[in-house]
Amino acid sequence: MSLSKSAYRRYKIIDSLIRSTIKPYPSMIDIQEACLDKLDFFPPVVTIEKDIRNMKEPKPDGFDAPIKYCRQNRGYYYTNPNFSINSVGLTDLDIESIKESIELLQNIGGSRVSIRFKQAIDKILTTFQEEFPKNDTNRKLIQTDYVNGSRGFKNFDVLFSACKDKNPISFVHYSFQKREYKAVIVHPILLKEFDNRWYLIGFSEYHNSLRTFGFDRIYEPITLKRKYTTTTQTDIDLYCNDIYGVYPYENQSKQKVVYRTTPLITNYFESYPIHESQKAKKNQYGFCDFSIEVVPSVELVRELRSYGKEIKVLSPEWLVKEVKNN
Repeated sequence: MSLSKSAYRRYKIIDSLIRSTIKPYPSMIDIQEACLDKLDFFPPVVTIEKDIRNMKEPKPDGFDAPIKYCRQNRGYYYTNPNFSINSVGLTDLDIESIKESIELLQNIGGSRVSIRFKQAIDKILTTFQEEFPKNDTNRKLIQTDYVNGSRGFKNFDVLFSACKDKNPISFVHYSFQKREYKAVIVHPILLKEFDNRWYLIGFSEYHNSLRTFGFDRIYEPITLKRKYTTTTQTDIDLYCNDIYGVYPYENQSKQKVVYRTTPLITNYFESYPIHESQKAKKNQYGFCDFSIEVVPSVELVRELRSYGKEIKVLSPEWLVKEVKNN
């Protein structure tokens, strides 16, 4: 059975009506009126009849619902009064998948999320260990290179809530380059992790444009009670998606960047593309010309420089000079 969202909503309505102790034995018209009230849709009789047949189908196609029609009460009922589609048991495969997911969280650890999220994960892990105890609890299967104690991470909850609730925030920002502090007001959009560092992206009133702020340079963030400035989704996508890294070069638009790799590192770039737009043109000697469509960033230049003579930027011309300018 292909379960659509609209069908599942009707199933839940049918289930709740049948289980009702206030008005048991719902009739066909009762179900139709309930759908009209909760879904703004008055389904025809044939639709409800099909829904009931699907609910009665055995697992995994249906819910194996014990629905019967009572002629005396002129309505539907469950032969098992304790049945509900919301309490359908998990299969062995479902349980195994949940166990593997929890183990993934356990191995990654809570260091990458805030204290509030870590507490939620700890509750899940505690329940998991009680229900499905492991024989090898100390064995770690995944190791990350994240370092605990990153400056500014304590502000994660405030910044996350500001993004979610669309609340402008004010904070003191320190510029490593200018070596100065500045108070700014930002209308936050999202939090982004890159190269094991966290950043806040939002519309800065001071710069009158989208800007990126590293967590380690944000001090004393305060939520403000003022009108939120909305940024169009197109501008957000352009700023966040068409970039490698987090700090785009000012006054540079999305453009085609072409670079040539030696046989020594060609396979690496083929296996781990810098950007989803990456295309490759390989010659018979193992050299490869790669191209990406991005807004050039500080991180992109740093990445290209890191390979030294094994990589050569071909275009655009200004980026060729920028990469050579060590």
